[in-house]
Amino acid sequence: MNCKTVRQSGLSFIGKDYLRIIEYFGLDDFSIILSRNRDDIVKNQLDQNKEKGKIKRIKNVHFIELILVKSNGYPLVFYCSWRHKIGSDRIIDNNFECIEQKEKKDLFSLDYNSQFSYSSAFKISKNKTNTLHSLFGKCKVSKDYISK
Repeated sequence: MNCKTVRQSGLSFIGKDYLRIIEYFGLDDFSIILSRNRDDIVKNQLDQNKEKGKIKRIKNVHFIELILVKSNGYPLVFYCSWRHKIGSDRIIDNNFECIEQKEKKDLFSLDYNSQFSYSSAFKISKNKTNTLHSLFGKCKVSKDYISK
């Protein structure tokens, strides 16, 4: 999926350079790869439910991996959860909620319509505290996109 940041929160106090900062961090245009999508998860759960003679292992929380590849080529790996209960939730309900694995500080959320929010922190200089910010945008499935 190809993603584009369309707005931000928390960087405006820096001045008009916040667009250059977003570009510098490779988060103006980036791509994501999901290990499984919603349809795959639901199909898997329905198939397990149909199997006779097995203990039904219907889950309410599903886990996936999301790889965010910044425009500079640097990847970030996130582990995500999706709350979905077969029979009561719609496939459009609830976001993929993700946490970055290396530092465990960055958060990524992706809804059914492929709208995202990315929250993170960085230091402007060694003496300053972390600058918290959030980026918001939209992802689109590219023609050659394949989930893992």
